[in-house]
Amino acid sequence: MLDENFLGDRYKKHVFIPWHKQADISPQKIKEACGIYLTLDSGERLIDMKSQAFCANLGHSHKGMQQAIAHAAQNAQVLSSEWLCQERLHLAQDLIHIAPKNNSQQLEKVFFTLGGAEANENAIKIARMVTKRHKIITRFRSYHGATIATINLSGDYRRIPVDYAMSGVIRFPDPYPRGSGQHIDTVRLLEEIIEIEGAETIAAIMLEGITGANGVFVPPKDYWPRIRKICDDNGIILIADEVLSGFCRTGEWFGVDHFKVVPDIMTLSKGLTAGYMPLGALLVNKNIADHFDHEVLSCGLTQYGHSLSCTAARAAIGFYESENILTNVKARGLELDHALKELAKNNPLIAETRSIGLLSALDLQKANQEPLVPYRASKEELKPAMIVQNALKKQGISALVRFSTIILAPPLIINKNELQLALEKITDALRDCFENYFSLR
Repeated sequence: MLDENFLGDRYKKHVFIPWHKQADISPQKIKEACGIYLTLDSGERLIDMKSQAFCANLGHSHKGMQQAIAHAAQNAQVLSSEWLCQERLHLAQDLIHIAPKNNSQQLEKVFFTLGGAEANENAIKIARMVTKRHKIITRFRSYHGATIATINLSGDYRRIPVDYAMSGVIRFPDPYPRGSGQHIDTVRLLEEIIEIEGAETIAAIMLEGITGANGVFVPPKDYWPRIRKICDDNGIILIADEVLSGFCRTGEWFGVDHFKVVPDIMTLSKGLTAGYMPLGALLVNKNIADHFDHEVLSCGLTQYGHSLSCTAARAAIGFYESENILTNVKARGLELDHALKELAKNNPLIAETRSIGLLSALDLQKANQEPLVPYRASKEELKPAMIVQNALKKQGISALVRFSTIILAPPLIINKNELQLALEKITDALRDCFENYFSLR
């Protein structure tokens, strides 16, 4: 058997690892993954509190998902997009069934992609084609993908090396008072931006249903409805990026469901297949669908809507329903929110917690109440974040620590006892950080 370190060295030599300086990372091998647990070759056992890349909604080694994909593979066909593919049709119907709708609005046609970034990129192309306008409004802390277009649409700091590769992007603040130090009516600011830029130049407003890895910013109840009205009044297409916040993650099928709003376009990935196969999708309303009855839809790539991926997505949706995932998320989400608020009361290192369903954030602070690590920190400034990351791992927790924020997003199958165990470990890790590294006394 090959030595784990030898495999790791070969992996680093031949495989690029995204979002890292290649010399700074030591990839570890997962020996076994089951449910919410990851067992490393070293024997170390971790609770996966970030669902890998926020996609393992049904956990690891889900037998039903494995069987569905294996069965479909026995009869797999290679079909390009112009051929009738029953798996695509059936999945489209499933998605339309669970999509947001009300008495006057619904989403009724689906375009399939390989992943979330491409879903967002095609949503922007469609919005520009339909409106004949150019500008796109997003938010300062948003993340919409890593293609050249979607990273430029994002407010995420990782866009900076390729900034300005795409024109027409306008940003406004997230509903996050601690970010600016003051309470701002960001929707009123959005109205002013539209007035100044000219509504006739703006194709779309693209927002994550709930901001995910950049902070879990949960907006007030009137936020999405007010933006929906602004779009209606100005002929602007409203795009809901549900790549991360979709498929039960927040306690509803989609993040916008909390606000009773139907977007014009909704983009999907991650939980769409529960991470078991690559797939993305975007859904559009009737007006947008009808536009392309007599106009060319200038979108498409070879592997879009692969039949095996569509089968995996149909299976995932079925398991979300049959395993009562929404019920579990709502119950566990209340427990998680309460526990994090109690933790914040007892650990001065925690400045604030935010939570919706099984998606949570803990902001960490210094003694002067400034963030523990500045946004876009240098390597030296990032050391406190690495201390926190290592303290969590020492306790058996795999979570995302981004600058001063810990993001928690466990598989949606997590049960009451497992969540309690994870919270105990997180509490111990942050107590260790407070008492031994960052005392605020």
